[in-house]
Amino acid sequence: MKSNFVVINFFRVTDPYSGGSEVSYNFFKNIPSKNKILFQYSDNKKKHKNVQSIFVKNSKFHKILNITKLAKKIKKYCKNKKKIVIIIEGASWAGYSYLLYKLLKNDLVNAKFIYHSQNIEYVIRKQKQNFLISFLTKHFENYIANNFDIFTCTSREEKKIVDQIYNIKSHVLSNGLELPKNVDKLKPIKKNYDYIFFGGNIDFYPNYVALKILTKEIMPKVNNENQSIRLIVSGNKSLPFNENFLVNVGFVSKNKFLQYLKGASLFVNPMQITFGVQTKTLHALALGKTIVATNDGVAGIKINSKYKNVFICQNNAEFAKKILLNLKTEKINTKVSKYYSELYKMKNIVNKFFKDHNLLN
Repeated sequence: MKSNFVVINFFRVTDPYSGGSEVSYNFFKNIPSKNKILFQYSDNKKKHKNVQSIFVKNSKFHKILNITKLAKKIKKYCKNKKKIVIIIEGASWAGYSYLLYKLLKNDLVNAKFIYHSQNIEYVIRKQKQNFLISFLTKHFENYIANNFDIFTCTSREEKKIVDQIYNIKSHVLSNGLELPKNVDKLKPIKKNYDYIFFGGNIDFYPNYVALKILTKEIMPKVNNENQSIRLIVSGNKSLPFNENFLVNVGFVSKNKFLQYLKGASLFVNPMQITFGVQTKTLHALALGKTIVATNDGVAGIKINSKYKNVFICQNNAEFAKKILLNLKTEKINTKVSKYYSELYKMKNIVNKFFKDHNLLN
């Protein structure tokens, strides 16, 4: 008897607009089964194949109010079905997953529950949120970790932290990529100046910290040596910084993002907070880019030392120096591109995970 897969997101993932939404939707699309459905909260009413959307405003209060409605839709779909596997996407507040589990478990007693985590939420929340939110997040995440059948993490490094915090044995399910079929035909965006590239929405606190360090600490050092270098940033309507070297291109399509990445002299990622395998870094690797980053910027990624395209920096001064030294390196290394695009292909990652955990039969 074949399994029936129910994937749940507390935010819109169709027509992906962020790293988290892209990972979640590509994961769903690559589940190797026709017996699957995606339930999502959405800010629009656009229809997609095998997707049921509930229109919800982007607020915690409104999302909580609609959890009962979401649970009813899921239970209705699962009625008379056997071998149900429920996968809750963890790129949202853990409180939503906790409440939904409570509403579903008693009626779906034989279902297998999987928590697809993209980061350790408590670790991120405690960096920014007040004590109460951090405390509740840890409580909910701990409950999920110890009650779901499978709790995933994005890397072996992250697994060590998760297992220690929650006293469990988590399962590694790396983030992956699904590049457009026409990726090789996408033309690099060229400017009349050299530019380095960073992508990420600063509403997500680790991205804000990284961009602040880039604009306030690293780029001034770079511009002291070379005033023509610019920093192009995508993923934000506006930025709280107004330095002359900073160029905000706003929200861009996936293809446009890849074109900026192709045209950049370097991809930079001075992340200070580890939050799972980052898709922006995976994209840079899959395009064969030279990367200057911190250890947190490449955390969990299997860097192949055979290829000399990744430079890890321990402080801001070293970061600026590496940018200047590598500004004229080859923009795209095809061997690097081929290696990482295959290593992190979402289809391969999902197939292996489902096979290793015997989820299909």
